[in-house]
Amino acid sequence: MEQDQSSSRREDEAIASARFPTSARLVAGIHRGDETALREFFLLYAPLLRDQARRMSVDAVDQDEVVTTLLNDVALHLMERQIVPRHLTRYLVAALRNRARNRYRDLRRRVATRENAYSEAGMRGEMVVAECHSEYGVRASGAPDSDDPSHTRGSIRRLAAAAARELTRDEMVMMICIERHAPLREIADQLGITYGTARVRLHRLRARFRKLAVEYLRGLKSDERHELQKFFRRAGVQITPAAVPREEKVNGRI
Repeated sequence: MEQDQSSSRREDEAIASARFPTSARLVAGIHRGDETALREFFLLYAPLLRDQARRMSVDAVDQDEVVTTLLNDVALHLMERQIVPRHLTRYLVAALRNRARNRYRDLRRRVATRENAYSEAGMRGEMVVAECHSEYGVRASGAPDSDDPSHTRGSIRRLAAAAARELTRDEMVMMICIERHAPLREIADQLGITYGTARVRLHRLRARFRKLAVEYLRGLKSDERHELQKFFRRAGVQITPAAVPREEKVNGRI
């Protein structure tokens, strides 16, 4: 009875791998972050998903990127959540179908947004797009003002120095390459690792750097912490109020 219930929850499919002959063993290796399991995962399922992407009418030039990104995301999801899909192949095909559907919807939404942004100017009916710039963008485009209370370069330099002391050489190489907008595949080649492994390491590096940033913010004064929090928000990084001490009262205000 117990065996029947287990088989109804998960189907342990056989796969063409000598080291991981079943999907359950492969998923267990991914849970451990085994680089061999991650490599096998890509080698086994990338060809199948590329064929499925072609059947789903994904553009030929985008098929490899869609499949590689999907496998990266699924691998990270399996590692973080420690879940075991009932049937790994069906799980991946369903995830690809959802990804292709979302890409199509996003494309239509972007086209509609771009077309709705145009307005006619003048009697000739020329289509133009209005622009707006943030206060920070205008300020950053000019010469730095040493009297500006929001000047945060010193705090950022100290944060960078603190991170350099904590991160490994490979992590610093990855940080510098990302700052220079180097493609992740080139970073993987430079470090001598696979693309999938580079994705996993980048995910862990982001989490580690965010933890370092939170610890650094805890030691700052209220005004410096507030300005650096604004800097991180502009970079798309949210520091939750629970992670940083509550702002001290300054001139009777929080």
